[in-house]
Amino acid sequence: MKAKKNKKILIFGGSGFLGKTIIDLLLKLEFEVVVFTRKKFLEKNSFKHVSKKNIKIVSWDPNNIKFIEDEFLGAETTINLCGVLYENKRNDFFKVHSDLPSTLAELCVKFNVKNFLHVSALGVSETSKSRYSSSKASGERRLLEIFPKAKIVRPSLIFGDGDNFFGQFSQMASISPVLPLISRSTKFQPVSVEDVAMGIINLINSKGKINSIYEFGGKSIYTFEDLLKMLLDVKKIRRILLPLNSKLMKIPALFLQQLPKPPFTVDQMILLENDNILLNNLPGLGELGIVPKELQEELIKIYQNK
Repeated sequence: MKAKKNKKILIFGGSGFLGKTIIDLLLKLEFEVVVFTRKKFLEKNSFKHVSKKNIKIVSWDPNNIKFIEDEFLGAETTINLCGVLYENKRNDFFKVHSDLPSTLAELCVKFNVKNFLHVSALGVSETSKSRYSSSKASGERRLLEIFPKAKIVRPSLIFGDGDNFFGQFSQMASISPVLPLISRSTKFQPVSVEDVAMGIINLINSKGKINSIYEFGGKSIYTFEDLLKMLLDVKKIRRILLPLNSKLMKIPALFLQQLPKPPFTVDQMILLENDNILLNNLPGLGELGIVPKELQEELIKIYQNK
């Protein structure tokens, strides 16, 4: 793929798992990247393809948008990756998933930024009982009202070296003979972080008319149980899978979610009551020229020697 050399791209939420992968690709392709992070210390060497001349890291406070307005001058694209998995304070979901996207969309309009790409999540709905899901859907609606040409990406479960799902269960399997099997029949369509990142970059480079919403999923559909068994097979270890009902797990979750970094929450148990697979017949990786990677092959590369 031919890069748009030195085009300025603003990335919010770039210090996360997906963000680092996207930034590495953009730097390799010689884009000019400005990364906004709420982390006080994020070094340039956090990224593989480092060039002091084409990356800038800006510490920012979402409550002080005025401070970053000048960075929008001359920018061609804004990518929003900001998201939280649980709330430390009431309304954190809506502040991050709904208020922030609409604010960034307003800034894109104000400073004539050509492209706005927003990463949401598969299966979101404003009528969902999950605050995570309803806040994500609210953010999609509000930003499209402000910036109708925005591109929204909804990925299924994203996997790769350092992901939240396989990484967490791999660590758990290294110290425990038992793994919790919450909502064993819930289905997922895992997609590689590299495929999601390349899909986003291909959307940035797309010319002509394209859809507003893309849904990214892998080649195959797996149940929660399938995924844990595959991980154990790849690691060549045996563990007991303990079936747990997501509805019953809401009771301990009610107390555990009070922790600063809870292992799981009531909202997450609600999410597990619904499948996370491609259902809407929307364009995805295939339309962007990407053949999804095979889950098991990628897990072998990551975990077989760990």
